[in-house]
Amino acid sequence: MVHQRKVRRGKMAKEFFGEGDSAIREDRPMTERNVVVVAIKHPTEEKYLCVQNRKFGWIDFVMGGIEREESPIEAAKREVVEETGYDDLGELTELPEVCYDNFYAAHKDVNRHITIHMVRGRLSSLRREERSVEEAEIAEVMWIPTEELAEKLTQQAHKYTWEQVRGE
Repeated sequence: MVHQRKVRRGKMAKEFFGEGDSAIREDRPMTERNVVVVAIKHPTEEKYLCVQNRKFGWIDFVMGGIEREESPIEAAKREVVEETGYDDLGELTELPEVCYDNFYAAHKDVNRHITIHMVRGRLSSLRREERSVEEAEIAEVMWIPTEELAEKLTQQAHKYTWEQVRGE
């Protein structure tokens, strides 16, 4: 389900609500979080960096929480390295708007209201460090061809991020 919320200067922001297994659960607490969704392009091919959650099967861009003192760009760099091992990032750009998502996070057993900062960029090379065992157990790293992204991305907010990246 998609709603729109007014943000500064009369502009509307997208707001998503989980459905099915991701629908808000009345018996679980609601947590607030600022996150970053990062669309990273391959350095030489028309592909984007994605991760597939091994437990739930979701295929999405890299996503993670923004720590207290971090900017969205700093969080994007940290999350890409942590989740994928790729560490030769070129310039990253934060997109001008945010979106919101409200859902039940089964992997944490809580409801989440998240403010999503969208970041785009490109790798300078395929230099890669080894990921932690924990990160490798959580998700498989993959490159999705540009023309397949709209159909392969699982979560609404990631599809919306792709629309914004593609539209620029």
